Amino acid sequence: MNHNYLPDARAIVLMAIAVPMISMAQPPNDLCSGAVIEPLANGATVTRTGDSSGATDEVGFGAPQVWEAFSTVECLDVTVDLCGTSPIFNDSFIFLVIGCPITNTVNTGDFNQIECGDGNVTIHFMNLPAGTYYFPVIATTGAIGPYTLHITGTACATPPPMNDDCLGATMLTPDVVCNAVVSEVAAATESLPGGLCNGFTGDANDDVWFSFVAASAEQTIAVEPSSAYNAVVDLYEGDCQNLITLACANDNLAGTGETIEATGLTVGNTYYFRVYDWSSGQAPTTQVSVCVITPGSAPPNDLCMDVLPENLQVGTPLSFSGTTVGATELIDAAANSTLDDGVPKVWHAFTTVECTNLLISYCGTPTPFDEVYGFLSTSCPGDGVQVFSGFDFSCGDGNAEVAYATVPAGTYYMPVGQFGPGSTGAYSVTVVATACPPPPSNDDCANATQLPLNLSLDCPANSLPGSTITATQDAGDPGCESASGTYQDVWYTFNAGPNTSVTINFDPGTMSSWALVVSLGCGGAEVYCEADPLAPAVIAVDPNTDYAVRIYSNTEFGAGGDFAICATADFPTSIQPLSAEGWQVYPNPTNGGMTLTNRGLGGPAHITLVDMVGRAVYTERSTILAGASHTLPLQGQLAQGVYSLQVVLPGGHWEQRIVVR
Repeated sequence: MNHNYLPDARAIVLMAIAVPMISMAQPPNDLCSGAVIEPLANGATVTRTGDSSGATDEVGFGAPQVWEAFSTVECLDVTVDLCGTSPIFNDSFIFLVIGCPITNTVNTGDFNQIECGDGNVTIHFMNLPAGTYYFPVIATTGAIGPYTLHITGTACATPPPMNDDCLGATMLTPDVVCNAVVSEVAAATESLPGGLCNGFTGDANDDVWFSFVAASAEQTIAVEPSSAYNAVVDLYEGDCQNLITLACANDNLAGTGETIEATGLTVGNTYYFRVYDWSSGQAPTTQVSVCVITPGSAPPNDLCMDVLPENLQVGTPLSFSGTTVGATELIDAAANSTLDDGVPKVWHAFTTVECTNLLISYCGTPTPFDEVYGFLSTSCPGDGVQVFSGFDFSCGDGNAEVAYATVPAGTYYMPVGQFGPGSTGAYSVTVVATACPPPPSNDDCANATQLPLNLSLDCPANSLPGSTITATQDAGDPGCESASGTYQDVWYTFNAGPNTSVTINFDPGTMSSWALVVSLGCGGAEVYCEADPLAPAVIAVDPNTDYAVRIYSNTEFGAGGDFAICATADFPTSIQPLSAEGWQVYPNPTNGGMTLTNRGLGGPAHITLVDMVGRAVYTERSTILAGASHTLPLQGQLAQGVYSLQVVLPGGHWEQRIVVR
């Protein structure tokens, strides 16, 4: 496993770097200020040895580290490896650091554990400009102790691109649609230092240049970077010897597009803009797509950032209309997200203040759309999504209706896609909201439903029915899954009794997304987590301990539904009648009130009264004194019928049949 704890280096400059006090147990290079900076020349290898034992986490990387450093006076392709380190390091950071204190990072996706031949890591950093670099050597389980580090430099082999400097800028022609030009930025060098933009100053060591002749006083510059490229865009007027900054864009993270809405331009004048990766070094991915768009061409809602969410209230529909003609695919979605699909799209947005069921209807669109989206985005650019719960083409005119169930309050961006000729043209959309039914009684962990422990033969016959259809979210990401959307979760609780293992049988029923999480009570440590489990979950438990069970649907991947759940345990002592150990229950039959007495057993007890369909109608945790009586306050509170009274003590599990008249 390799750690790259800083996918976006801007996170670093927001950290308050606290320098801990050095103790004798810490290595001399525990802090970056203790690193020896070795000069690295073309064709040379620097070898450093050290010991990461006792290291601390100086800046919050998530694992302790010690520091090695090197400096270069020319562009080099640099290889860093731990070859020969024994025992091998099975974990490593895979980035370089600029500055001490840290100001930026050099990230790479080029690493492996094969080249060394002994299982240690080798990392490649291409086209490093002259400068000083720090490498954090990790100190974590399986990767701690004595190490040997090799740093090798060779002359940069890749020539810079043709548009590496302003004088070689690639000329773009503004158009009514985005005619994207793809530019390779590998081996680009710095023309001008990076400037402050949106509160941050990036490293412009790899800028490439573009120019255009203004066709309008307003022009939109759109830049779509590859997945690991964090684009910064600077717009200039003047000539290459006398550039004056007009605007910049640095609003998003790696893989997400940037735009400049330039105004006040002089038609016929030439303008320049450059694009560079915010981080230092060469980005792990090295392509950007750029274009210049003339206003009035693409629809006004072509970009989600250009639409204003409208308030959607229960009982008051919203109507939207527009066209997909001229739609573009740039700046539509976060890289590698569900909506990063290459489909040109336009956008509408709405905000709700309560849980709603939504119906999005294309009925009335003049030429029926043969394909529509079944997603709503929870962000702009599109990322986390709300998945449809149903759809059909039942408008009567051939158009579609898409339904979304139990959508939490929030702002949602609705894409209208230009999938092909059958979805190109004018459209009309109506959004109708109805109030969600109330959530289930066990919607929150604090109101968890008691989950009885059955004998193995009693499941699935004693399964409890449940549903996440109207559930809301009561907890964050579990350990086995993450979501940029929301969760619909319901909760159960059980006490392990004398058992060391509990099996949970789960039938997802009509759920299209499901998961099971078991933790030590509400908000406690997870002991089990699995998304989409298909087999019974066997949980190792501590005797006489309370556990919380979370069943949820991840709305990013599917919808809630009805399910069944049943828990079993193989009790270390057989379930015996209460009378077997001298227990007595009276009166029995009863009208609800009953008293337990015992001859000698005592201790912390878990008392549960279960009806004949397996529902726990009463549960209590009490300490029962040996030889004493204990009264259950249920006089007049129980329906007539047959119940099972279960008592769990550290010494065993007892059960008694109770008749309520």
